[in-house]
Amino acid sequence: MLNDSISESLTYVGDEPDIKTLRYAYDQTVTELESYFDLCRTSYDDRRNWWAGKSRDHRKHGADAFPWEGASDMECHLIDERITRLVSLFMASLKRANVRAFPVESNDIARSRLVSGFLKWMVSSGYIPRFYREMELGANYLLERGILITYVGWQREDRRFLQELDINQIAQVSPEVALAIQEGEDDEELTALLQATFEGTTKKRAKKALKDLRKNGLAELPVVRRQVNAPDVKTLAPDGDFFFPPYVTDPQRAPYCFWKTYYTPQELENKVVTDGWDEDFVDYVISKYRGVNIDSIEREQEGRRSLSLTDNAYEAEELIEICYGYQRLIDQEDGAEGIYCTVFHRDFDGNEMVQGYAKFELLNGYEDYPVVVTKLSEDSKRLYDTMTIPSVLRGIQNQVKVERDSRVDRNSLATLPPILHPVGQAPTDWGPGRMIPYRRKGDLDFAPTPPPPTGSVEMESTLTNLADKLVGLDDSQISEIRKQFLVDKFLSHTAEVLRMAFKCFQRFGPDEVFFRVTGIPDAQLMDKGNPDESFDIMINFDVQNNDPETVEKKLQQFVQLNSLNANGRLNVDALLDVAAASIDPVMADAILQPVEDAQQQIVKDVTDDLAKIYSGIEMPARPAGAQIALQAIQQYAQQPDIAQRLQTDEAFAARMQKYIGQYTFQMQQAQNAQIGRVGTAPAAMGDIQTQNL
Repeated sequence: MLNDSISESLTYVGDEPDIKTLRYAYDQTVTELESYFDLCRTSYDDRRNWWAGKSRDHRKHGADAFPWEGASDMECHLIDERITRLVSLFMASLKRANVRAFPVESNDIARSRLVSGFLKWMVSSGYIPRFYREMELGANYLLERGILITYVGWQREDRRFLQELDINQIAQVSPEVALAIQEGEDDEELTALLQATFEGTTKKRAKKALKDLRKNGLAELPVVRRQVNAPDVKTLAPDGDFFFPPYVTDPQRAPYCFWKTYYTPQELENKVVTDGWDEDFVDYVISKYRGVNIDSIEREQEGRRSLSLTDNAYEAEELIEICYGYQRLIDQEDGAEGIYCTVFHRDFDGNEMVQGYAKFELLNGYEDYPVVVTKLSEDSKRLYDTMTIPSVLRGIQNQVKVERDSRVDRNSLATLPPILHPVGQAPTDWGPGRMIPYRRKGDLDFAPTPPPPTGSVEMESTLTNLADKLVGLDDSQISEIRKQFLVDKFLSHTAEVLRMAFKCFQRFGPDEVFFRVTGIPDAQLMDKGNPDESFDIMINFDVQNNDPETVEKKLQQFVQLNSLNANGRLNVDALLDVAAASIDPVMADAILQPVEDAQQQIVKDVTDDLAKIYSGIEMPARPAGAQIALQAIQQYAQQPDIAQRLQTDEAFAARMQKYIGQYTFQMQQAQNAQIGRVGTAPAAMGDIQTQNL
């Protein structure tokens, strides 16, 4: 139970964070989540086939070995196989899905198209680093541990490297500094100037650089060689990286949450320069808290598998654990909410010399915590009351293992049965090719071999089919619905990640990138937009479209519908988009241009052709866009000067007629091809005849 002072520090914002209270809240949260952590530990073990007493030779050993020493103890990867299949389905669907931004207001339709294209570029170009890798990790966490948490922020980092520079290279960075050095100004002023020019340079290094320049003509100075300015998307382990209070039902309503991560000393030192972390705090934690166990699931040594303690637990001496504490705090003066972030170490709350945190700041512009959270099963309101795929399939996997071990043990008995011999007269040697002294008939014999197990293979097949049915991987219609449900849940999570990533870009990203990607021709419109503007981001994919035959049948049906498209209700251009995306969504984005751009290009090409025809050059028809071309030609021919020349210039009229005839022939060919596909001519409906595009 929190006392009043602790509760107040977790509710209202102050000039400084209450580190003791944050540490208390962190420890309390981790302690109270032990039941969920235990679920994750068990799921982890079940998927990877870890159990107490497991041996490397997959045989049972020791006093508890049953039915005998050396009996079969096989691995059974039933759970892992099904999780892997579902993860593959998730990622295939994501890579082939259609990403679209829908406007909240009608006047944002044109801009939503730009945003849709930019979102696709963010994913496909790698502008969001390691996006697909992080989402694959997230799919595994969702299925194995029941919760998917994705952090979305912005990473701005300058990586500085020491480089030997002469006076000419310094002049390229700052002519003023080079000139001041050459003129021999006051050393104190030059030192300060070097520190200001080469960010991150200490006073000691700046003085040494001046000395080396005068002596050798070279000096070591920090230079920015690598810059990062991009969205930061990370999948966080729900049982080791990111924690909410155990009672939480809506993660965004939690009063606080924590992110535990690890940094090298070099990375921490860089945080002082790039993120404004307190230098004394960084130096202190590097000296006092270097070295951590980075096994995300803190496993008990007693009563657990012995093999994992050496194979999966790592002591990293060069890593330092750092905690980010996120709080939803109230300003007591005006009652305004804010999302605040405190960077601290869970074992340090400060002393007389060093403050207990690296940074405390308001996350400006954020209304929610910078994470997206999704549960595998919404069968309980509480976040941590969730099922996992291993918890559903654990019993089946164990029984399949029993069936396989039984068959292996029976085959072992059949290959080398026990030997029956008189009491006290056991053979001295036994094995293939061994010489055994002959005794009286019946003195030495094999024990009866157990009969072949009846129904064991059929039982295993029944169990594996049941496992497929439980997770939606069998061939039934309900399983297709189940797979679509799981894919939709994963894609909805991904869509929210992209929405937040785009908002981060609007807050922190450069306008020039949006201009370059979207290709806005007017520099005055070079605007990435306001982070407060709203778009509904949707990522849709039909899992049945993973089957090429199904996709082909669907497209054929839509093509046939075009024969009934008398009123133009079927958007043929949209059909083309879908058809191209079903073949390859990445290539489709590259080769398909917007309808408006395509129409404008056709009109431009036809206008160029008509100008050449006017000047006496005969031009052939273009290979596409016959309908739009004929409309453009008709408008051209209706101009008074053109109409007059068509009446008086036979050669010009002949060239025009030939040009028009070629486009007309194209339309007839398209109509004939449509009739051939459908098998009938356009249907007559009363006195109205349907027309084909």
